[in-house]
Amino acid sequence: MLNKLSKDLRLVSDGADLLTSILIRYSELGSVHYECEQHVLKFAFMIRQQKNLAPFEDILRPALELYHHLEGQTVRVFEITCRTEENVTVLTVVRDLESVRQREVGLMVELLRRKFEKELVYDEMNLDHEDLTYQEEIISQMLTSIKLMDIPRNVLALRDEGRVLVFNN
Repeated sequence: MLNKLSKDLRLVSDGADLLTSILIRYSELGSVHYECEQHVLKFAFMIRQQKNLAPFEDILRPALELYHHLEGQTVRVFEITCRTEENVTVLTVVRDLESVRQREVGLMVELLRRKFEKELVYDEMNLDHEDLTYQEEIISQMLTSIKLMDIPRNVLALRDEGRVLVFNN
């Protein structure tokens, strides 16, 4: 019993470390959520003002599908949803943990940054090129090692005034 509890805590910790690393590297992400039931990651971006994101979805979806095709990846879950809350539009991309890659997350962020440069909500981060590269390597390694693990709990990491907060349930 104690051995299983220890293993579960280590897996949850590994999941929390992955989500924290993603938020540190990509300050444009508002939150990242791991859902154990579907074994997926949910990436949430926040855009100031109420926006119709359908035209952007028409760019993002084919770009990510082309990326998957070029990488020869089979994708189990790939969903894009939008919702508006007060003066913020939240774009959520849901991806299965088995096939998501760090470069794909980077592509999503770059497309959003270019399209919504002034409206995208993000924290100003002052990481130099070496630190950014290091974070990308860490994310790649963690995604590779964690994709076959069965993390027993949901884990949520979100950004709050320059801090990264992590919760599990």
